[in-house]
Amino acid sequence: MLRVITENKLELSCTTPIVFRLLPRLEPQQQIQDLHYEVVGAERHEQVQDGAGNRLIRALMQKGSSSVTIRFEGTECDRGSPLGSFVPIEVLPTEVLPYLAPSRYCESDEFNSHARSIVEGKASGLEQVEAICGMIAEQYDYCPGSSHRLLSAASVNQRREGVCRDFAHLSIAMCRSLSLPTRYVVGYLAGLIPQDQHAWIEVFLGGQWQAFDPTPGVEDAERIRVAIGRDAADVAMMDQFGPLPLSSRMQISVEV
Repeated sequence: MLRVITENKLELSCTTPIVFRLLPRLEPQQQIQDLHYEVVGAERHEQVQDGAGNRLIRALMQKGSSSVTIRFEGTECDRGSPLGSFVPIEVLPTEVLPYLAPSRYCESDEFNSHARSIVEGKASGLEQVEAICGMIAEQYDYCPGSSHRLLSAASVNQRREGVCRDFAHLSIAMCRSLSLPTRYVVGYLAGLIPQDQHAWIEVFLGGQWQAFDPTPGVEDAERIRVAIGRDAADVAMMDQFGPLPLSSRMQISVEV
């Protein structure tokens, strides 16, 4: 059981429409209880759901100080053992197809030869995903706080270091280049230091989405999903439609 508190404090120069992606997903893969959220300093707000099933808070935040606070307890259901079978493109569910294409931060069309050199001799499916994640763990450095802007997979490949978001982008681009539908996931991970939201990937294998974490040195632990998308551009914690906040401070507490 994870006990999560997330608080986002803002100082705005004018009344600003904002979309917050902070609420946990409601789905069979996880059980959520005692969920409470509070929006302070909003002219109005509502809870909605996007096409991917992510739960959003749409708010018109007032000029000056405001905040959004989320509290809940969550448990991840048993993921079971990974399934290894590659699903042929012609039988993929239609809703999975968008996760095969290049996206803003996952230029899968640029990784065809690189990815194939990494997975040479591996069976299509699970062995390929594990080879890609293993290569990232061995050849790249996890440096919390080293990346303050969104980087594409190609940029991460050149830097050879990054944060969880960067390694998710890199592994997604490589997996998609092998015709493995792969999507970006953001949520909470037990034991993460420093405490923050965490990013990982899900690959469609054996007829279902399965989680993999390509971030080097991060132990597998209980995790709660907040949002899924093609890459980080789809699942930002906050999208404001107006001037950047004068200040924005996020505090996250995840306890087991």
